[in-house]
Amino acid sequence: MRTFRPPNYFFAVFGEAHQATSPVDGGVYCHDANFVRGVGIAKGDVMVLYCCGTYVGHDQEVPGIGVVTDIETDGIHYQYFPLSNPVRWRIVQAAVPDFQEPAKINWSLKGNWLRKISSSSFRVATVGGQIDWP
Repeated sequence: MRTFRPPNYFFAVFGEAHQATSPVDGGVYCHDANFVRGVGIAKGDVMVLYCCGTYVGHDQEVPGIGVVTDIETDGIHYQYFPLSNPVRWRIVQAAVPDFQEPAKINWSLKGNWLRKISSSSFRVATVGGQIDWP
């Protein structure tokens, strides 16, 4: 019997810089390959997909999650699962300890940002968002 490791969880920020070429529901998270190797993300890990205020259509909300399927030179490939009720930023920020200190939030409104979070932070960041499984 093959055993699998439990997934790691990540918070991925989407901004306007890649919206046209890599939309949040498109299955590819653009990021520098050297950074991706350094953050420790792997197949089977799960990302909270957050769109910052400059992302048209999903501004300041978590519209879904992504389960990592592959990591390639063009970015992190994932299976997108939308949330039936996107979670607003104010709910995420209030509930996830890492995001309560503004100094710890260091992302650009245009670029992408990826950080590891705890499984409890993942659950809180998607609370009430019910995943629309295929």
